[in-house]
Amino acid sequence: MLHSTSLHSHCQHVQFAKYEVWQAGSGRNNYKWTCLACKDNKWQDGRSARRHEKMTLHEENIWHLLSPQVGPSSSPIRPDMTPPLLEVLTELAELATPPLNLRSTPLPCEVSEQFQLDWDVIDHDQLYFPSLQDETLTTMASTLAAWLARGDDLISSDEDRSSSFDVPDESFEPEPLQPGVARPSQHNDTMPPNPTWFPWPDKQVIILWGLSVLSVDNIPSTRTLKDLDNSLQSQYGIPSVRYQGSLGHVYYVNHLPSIIAQEMANPWIHPHICHYPEDTGGRLEQAWQASRWLHEIDPSIAMPMIRKGRQDFYVFELTKLTDGTMVIPEHWYTKPSDSQTSFKVEYWALAWRAHAVMNGRTSGYVVHAYDTVNVPATQLLLSFPHLLQTYEMDHQADPRNIIGLIKTRGHGVLPWTLTDSTIGNRWRAQAQGHRVLNYMMWLYCDDTSGNVSKKWNKHNSFLITAAGLPHVMVHKESNIHFLATSNIAPPLEMLDGIVDQLEHAQTHGVWAWDMEAREMVLIIPAILAMLGDNPMQSELACHVGLQGKFFCRNCWVKGVDSGPAMQALADGMVTNPVDDTHSVETRSHMSESDVSVRKDRPSKGKGRRSETMQDLVDRARQFLGTNAPRTHADTMNRLCSMFHDVASGMSKTRYAKMKAETGIKDTHMDVFVECIIKHVKGI
Repeated sequence: MLHSTSLHSHCQHVQFAKYEVWQAGSGRNNYKWTCLACKDNKWQDGRSARRHEKMTLHEENIWHLLSPQVGPSSSPIRPDMTPPLLEVLTELAELATPPLNLRSTPLPCEVSEQFQLDWDVIDHDQLYFPSLQDETLTTMASTLAAWLARGDDLISSDEDRSSSFDVPDESFEPEPLQPGVARPSQHNDTMPPNPTWFPWPDKQVIILWGLSVLSVDNIPSTRTLKDLDNSLQSQYGIPSVRYQGSLGHVYYVNHLPSIIAQEMANPWIHPHICHYPEDTGGRLEQAWQASRWLHEIDPSIAMPMIRKGRQDFYVFELTKLTDGTMVIPEHWYTKPSDSQTSFKVEYWALAWRAHAVMNGRTSGYVVHAYDTVNVPATQLLLSFPHLLQTYEMDHQADPRNIIGLIKTRGHGVLPWTLTDSTIGNRWRAQAQGHRVLNYMMWLYCDDTSGNVSKKWNKHNSFLITAAGLPHVMVHKESNIHFLATSNIAPPLEMLDGIVDQLEHAQTHGVWAWDMEAREMVLIIPAILAMLGDNPMQSELACHVGLQGKFFCRNCWVKGVDSGPAMQALADGMVTNPVDDTHSVETRSHMSESDVSVRKDRPSKGKGRRSETMQDLVDRARQFLGTNAPRTHADTMNRLCSMFHDVASGMSKTRYAKMKAETGIKDTHMDVFVECIIKHVKGI
């Protein structure tokens, strides 16, 4: 029996459902209580204790604690209240077989001359006695099950109970069987047992005990399991690649091809990944239905080929249609099927017409890129390898000779540079008869500022998700894959290592197991878009940020000129605080020559020209109108020009003015520019 007299007087102001399972504390645990049924060794105030009583686990422990003592032959315990260990022991106890039971029949008054055994009345299931080993195992399991059901481990005396449960309030961490982690030694007296696995000290011991009781032979050692895990990790895990960036920082990037290969082999993920863009006729629900995947990304990466029957049709290769027309597919896409009873999609091609040219001994084709045609896959007849086998018999021009390309009607013929026309698309040779698929990704980068815990605030992290997944799945935690993080390397330095892996994969491809088609495929990864907040997007795009005069990173829309402030900037009179348009770590690499672009805004002080209504209207029209877009080539040319001018002796104020006038700012290049300026100044 649990003590209740002293407890009831101490807990009069707290209403407990079962006073007998609560022990009052003393000293530093005064006015606190601990649950004797759950044995979690946690001291709780009155509100927490009452909330603890409503938990399902507490009610189960109360039922086991206060249930009447029963022997192994009693009725089974309620299965919904039985812990897993007790269920195993109960099942082992049920293996006991009663002694042989022969259902006797009345003997006749006169004994027959020959004794005959009536086999029909014998219970054959109980014909044999259990072996000594089975009987011993059954007895041990029955005894242990009864002990767990009665709760004999409780202390009966009040003195022993008060000294046993009056222990400091310690929080026990879970002990999962983590791969590669050494199991703590049980001989270490400083390691307290985990009450979750009582009466065993921890999870490992109870597993080993269960295996030994069930007579499992050849139990592997901890070292064997660790070696096995290391072997599996080396073959099927995700390795981390070490990089030393151009700024000298060391960082690690998870192996991108391994992540993609695992996703392709994942039966829960791969069936939902889309590998081709879709033309839905204006409806936009998923990423693959937008125009970027279909029109902006290189077709040889975004949609390299389709398979029809036993033929593989690649982009930028001559293809013959069923009507005899020769075309060159520019990209592949899908459309919803016209069938009312099927949800499958149909494959289509946007193709350029190719016209044969035969001049004496020379024969070939001229591609008219302006003359496009949408071709369903059902009209594809012969692929490039089959054309090589049949063009002479059909008296057609040699498909390996593409004379040139005409982009605009009436203009001259440009040389064909998209592929080597003699061998066709390079992915055909690399695939060696296997399918080639695209794997589009979102690449996300951001710092960790704004967390409740500030210890991670200096880290910048890169993550990827499959852009081919539906939007309801793409943001699930299991579909977000970590790439890299660092508290010393800025984002652009880490991005250099990620781009290195991406370019290698786009050059050589990634071999992966397609679990749906049950075959090896060659994967070409690509980035659909880079995600992040405005400061991070500006840094990745080499843009000054929203505070600059050219505040848009997509076009050349212009803000307000600042007159006197701009003149002060040119004279080197303006000193600027570090702006907030950069990642956490990048700010540490910004030099004193990096004059804030925010000073390019109109100053509120004396000398600012007031804006008229007409100026406001003109600025609004420019903001809402069509402005020239920024391009990758133009940004690269301007950055190269700025770096060349600095190397030629341009001052830091002039360099800051050029950044303000163009709205272009490369924080990665600024580190090297600062070194050059300091070196020139010291000469």
